[in-house]
Amino acid sequence: MVLVPSRSLLIACALVWMAALSPVWGQFAPILSDSARLSLITVAPGDELYSTFGHSAIRVKDPVNLIDQCYDYGTFDFDQPNFYVNFCRGKLLYTLDVGPYRYFERANLRDQRLMREQVFRLDSAQRQQMFEALEYNYLPQNRAYKYDFFYDNCATRIRDILRAGFQYRLNLDSSSAKQGASMRQLLRPYLRDKPWTQFGIDLILGLPTDRKATPDDYMFLPDNVHDVLAATRLEDGKLLVSAEHRLPNVPFPEIKTEPWALSDPLWAMGLLLVIGLLSMANPRTERIFDLLFWFALGLAGCIIAFLWFATDHQATKTNLNLFWALPTHLLVFWRRARTGWLDLYFIAAAILAGLVLLFWKWLPQELPTAAIPVVILVIVRGLWHRRGGFENVRM
Repeated sequence: MVLVPSRSLLIACALVWMAALSPVWGQFAPILSDSARLSLITVAPGDELYSTFGHSAIRVKDPVNLIDQCYDYGTFDFDQPNFYVNFCRGKLLYTLDVGPYRYFERANLRDQRLMREQVFRLDSAQRQQMFEALEYNYLPQNRAYKYDFFYDNCATRIRDILRAGFQYRLNLDSSSAKQGASMRQLLRPYLRDKPWTQFGIDLILGLPTDRKATPDDYMFLPDNVHDVLAATRLEDGKLLVSAEHRLPNVPFPEIKTEPWALSDPLWAMGLLLVIGLLSMANPRTERIFDLLFWFALGLAGCIIAFLWFATDHQATKTNLNLFWALPTHLLVFWRRARTGWLDLYFIAAAILAGLVLLFWKWLPQELPTAAIPVVILVIVRGLWHRRGGFENVRM
């Protein structure tokens, strides 16, 4: 009598066998045909904050093997545990996502973001090596990485993959980049139409952002990756990029908005300075203004201090804005009764802010110009702190 296993048992065994072999299969990418091509897709900046500086992805197209997919290092999952906590602390994991090119293109066209495609001049060995490196990065144990805005993002990962394809013998030509610029200055062109975003970024980014960018540093921005690769030549003198075209061929219509005065942080902070000075004419108004002003400034100082001392963000370390936006300003929010040490605190805060203003142009960190009226207000309010402070405030 021959025992024949049931169909369900055979299926279960097959699934177990496939699961056991899947990590091995993941390391063997198909052999690309001679018709295959690898290209860089550079996406224009978008309207959302996370898309302000553009995006990069690698496209692999092989009509023989029916492959046309994008490798995108810039994806993250809102559902990952402690998403917002990890985001604030600089521990957010980004992943390499692979999907059909048509989906990638459709999403960017929906958001009206232009795309530029640069086809790489690669021989069969280089194409295969880059493709296998991408596939290896897509293995479940490799696809996640801790994102760093300047040093490990969707653009720098592509730079490193390209170098791996040339066995690190590729000399990238960064002569087209703005020489001598700091990391902060490289962000400026993307923030011209977003002054409040620039103000916020200049507040939270610290001294490391003001160091001069190295040739590799330029490539944290997708547009710079595009420009560097366009100028790079191979050992035989030929350009690395064999062809380039834009998708779509017709540009999107521009939507222009009329700016108003308070859309400029400098005007808004100047108005705050005027209101702060006028409030000194009335004790009650002055006390209410002081309560709100020192609380808001202390809260900003707490955020700056948190990003400096309690996160993994390298760009937010050693932030000199902390010397005028002190977290201890929150003391006047809960300390209503006037004391001698509180008077001394205000004088010390005013002196410290005065030193920051005096050496503003010579500090190693580029502080936001729009903060100057606030620093002036700290000096004036600190030295002109009225007797009685917040005593008997009635809201």
